[in-house]
Amino acid sequence: MKKVLVLVAAAAGAAYAKRRIEQQRSEKDLHAATSRMSSTPKPAGTGGAWAAASDRPS
Repeated sequence: MKKVLVLVAAAAGAAYAKRRIEQQRSEKDLHAATSRMSSTPKPAGTGGAWAAASDRPS
């Protein structure tokens, strides 16, 4: 009986770890994608993303 419980606990732990690794990988991919988007060259003469998001003109 103890062996069965150990196997069930190991399987649950492995499933949890796998799900956690997949979540971290997707967050890393999302961060990389947003970093690439924000590093695109901006047109000359603008205040950049910060000025575009603020109320005040640059």
